[in-house]
Amino acid sequence: MKHRYKLAFLVALSLLMIIAYAPRIFCAGKIITDQITSIALKDNKLGDKNIRNMTIYLPPKYDSSDKYYPVIYLLHGFGSNESFYVDSVTKDLMVFLLDGLIQSKVLKEMIIVMPDGSNKYGGSFFLNSELIGNYEDYVAIEIPNYIDKKYRTIRERDAYAIAGASMGGYGSMALAMKHPDIFSAVVALSPPLAFEIMMKEVIPEVIKENPDGMKGPNSGKQYSEYIYALSAALSPNLNNPPFFVDLPYEYPTGKLIEPIRQKWLKSDPLTMLTNDSSSLKQMKGIYFDVGNKDYLGFKNGADEFHSKLTSLGIKHEYVVFNGGHSDNGVERAISALTFLSKLLPEPGFASAVDKHDKLASSWGKIKKTTP
Repeated sequence: MKHRYKLAFLVALSLLMIIAYAPRIFCAGKIITDQITSIALKDNKLGDKNIRNMTIYLPPKYDSSDKYYPVIYLLHGFGSNESFYVDSVTKDLMVFLLDGLIQSKVLKEMIIVMPDGSNKYGGSFFLNSELIGNYEDYVAIEIPNYIDKKYRTIRERDAYAIAGASMGGYGSMALAMKHPDIFSAVVALSPPLAFEIMMKEVIPEVIKENPDGMKGPNSGKQYSEYIYALSAALSPNLNNPPFFVDLPYEYPTGKLIEPIRQKWLKSDPLTMLTNDSSSLKQMKGIYFDVGNKDYLGFKNGADEFHSKLTSLGIKHEYVVFNGGHSDNGVERAISALTFLSKLLPEPGFASAVDKHDKLASSWGKIKKTTP
């Protein structure tokens, strides 16, 4: 399910609107590349590097003021990496777009951090796994700690939000549910939110893609690559060479294997919500969308997740747009950032954000990164 938001025309339109209506921008934001050495990803069994780049947007006044800023952690989709969002629209256009939205008061000034969740199977789904490494710890603990130490962030829960698209949309929702003590709001664009629903629709397609038997990851077959990457994250098996995963179904019947199904459901957002809704009840805001022509199982899964949230009385915004998985990317991204911006605090000076030292020290006592 590799995809790119190829929306240069829409970006150009957005920029023209900003030029026409926004105040003149005297200070420019910037996009930089930083690097982290991850303990959580060290010695993973795929041999993927544990030194990872991250793409970071710093707002227009970051270099010219002493203010502290809220942070959005923005997760990429399957088959891409930390540069996905920037590569989709180019660095200059992304900076100009974000700067313009800030200058026109659509967005608050904020830092946006885009980490690398890629691996040799196409994507980590931002979960901990004995095969691929501990991406949950890396994104939810290591990177926020690193960002807080190096950049001027408001180090309190209300100033942290998480968002993502596709695989990153799954990751943002799953990490918000697992770490409500860290993230206060979540956005998930085109996410897979109900694995059981998705499996029923996707597994027959995987069987069709492999009439001569399962060939492993990186086959160039859309659904097959996706199912192997999910299995590496959800049902790794180091005693099952050569790919070291347990697929959740029998081949060629497609019948679900119950013990593996149960492993998948442990990290399934719909199942997690059904078993314990307390984490999402702590969110200041929940926003997710899906296209009416999205990938198999995505729309039905999102509908079920919406219904469950509604039955539990959990306030949220759910948008069904006309289109496929990656359509209308710029408008959807702006809607998502605008939603989160309304929930995040204004940038402030150190005296106004006195919690920023307390949270950093309390994290050291509560959270430990798995070696």
